Amino acid sequence: MMAELKILNLNDLWSELVKVGIVLERPAVQIQMLSMIGLILLAWLISKWIWIHFRQSFSKVSQFEAGESKLSWQQCGAALVHDLLTPTLSLIGISLLRSWFEQEGWFAGYLSEGIKLLWLYWFYVVFVIFLYALLPANTVERYSYRFFIPLFCLFAIGRILSWVFYLPELSQVTLINLFGEPVNLKMIVISIAGLYFLIVGTSMAEQFLFAIFLGRTDQEADALQASALICRYFIIGLGIVLLFGYLNVSPNALAAITGGLSVGIGFGLKEVIGNFVSGIWLLFEGALKPGDVINIEGKMSKVTKLGIRATTVQVIKDNSEEIIPNQTFFTQNVSTFTGSNRLVRRSLIVGASYQCSPEKVIEIILQVAHKHPKVLQYPTPMAFAIGFGDSSIDFELRFWLDDPLIAMSVTSDLVCEIWQAFADNNIEIPYPQRDLHLRSDDKSSPIEINGQF
Repeated sequence: MMAELKILNLNDLWSELVKVGIVLERPAVQIQMLSMIGLILLAWLISKWIWIHFRQSFSKVSQFEAGESKLSWQQCGAALVHDLLTPTLSLIGISLLRSWFEQEGWFAGYLSEGIKLLWLYWFYVVFVIFLYALLPANTVERYSYRFFIPLFCLFAIGRILSWVFYLPELSQVTLINLFGEPVNLKMIVISIAGLYFLIVGTSMAEQFLFAIFLGRTDQEADALQASALICRYFIIGLGIVLLFGYLNVSPNALAAITGGLSVGIGFGLKEVIGNFVSGIWLLFEGALKPGDVINIEGKMSKVTKLGIRATTVQVIKDNSEEIIPNQTFFTQNVSTFTGSNRLVRRSLIVGASYQCSPEKVIEIILQVAHKHPKVLQYPTPMAFAIGFGDSSIDFELRFWLDDPLIAMSVTSDLVCEIWQAFADNNIEIPYPQRDLHLRSDDKSSPIEINGQF
């Protein structure tokens, strides 16, 4: 049976720290600690010297830059040389030192623990560099700093503390009492670390799975991203519930905290809660997805990120980004160009001289539309004579596109091509006609001038 853990308070913790200080004053402990530190520093200096000569011999493969592309296998090999030199040389040096200690009959427990920690770091480096060969370098670098390095450091700190502390007992140190319930060191560490790694880990898993399906069409990718976002928040919510259950957080304490915050939430955080609920509805309804092109507040924008509180859109006109609270999509009229499909119809008005045949003009306009590679052939382009203007017969060309973001560029192309087609077929685009009536000051009869401007 396991021994019953002793519940420590802050005074007992100070006593334990004094005992640790006594342990660290022992010569055998100090020799092992200082030897490991010295050997690691020596290994680091040697590895730097080796790497300098390696870069001189293999300059191309030894350049690592965080970008959108993956590292080649040659670059991964060079990265292994760069990152594994120090731990490998340290392992060799500390292992030889431990063998010497054991031959002399000296205590070498801390050296053995240091070797285990170095081996763990060695495999961690291999794992991260393997990810560089599978994923874009900037993605791996971002999540290494946000997830893998903090996780390894937390584990390493725990292992080092276990050398001098009895961690199961240390974790029961009561720091504060919250609503009559003790809050110990274990609850605080697991709560903070658990929430951090839960949020970052689910985000990393979402990006990793999304990268696997990048070969799909844009519509499928957008739907996948929205579904992944729903799953992400569901997993985070479920993880928080399981975390509180694992820590045996008192329901009375939770009820007291939520009850005390309810008034503040009702008044001070009303907008935040409204945006949160609106974000949940947007996700589950699927009315808005990343990649959708919308018109909001008179500006055509593309949805780049759909969050639980706000949505980030990229304004097409000037490429700026706007963060729009989710509640705005329920209080304002929003037009979407990509709701059920991405088809968009555009029209172009053009005038031709009264001396030209309307049938000929319509034929030329349709020929130009059919030749453009980005104008859809189904639905087919259509052209109409829509009325008699002051100086010309007005025609309208209606055509369809499969991407609303290219409408302006395609319209510009059609204007230029229609102008050229009219010039080749001697079709005039007339100037406006104006009649001016000039009167003299001596009240003589008016002089009429029929001119063009």
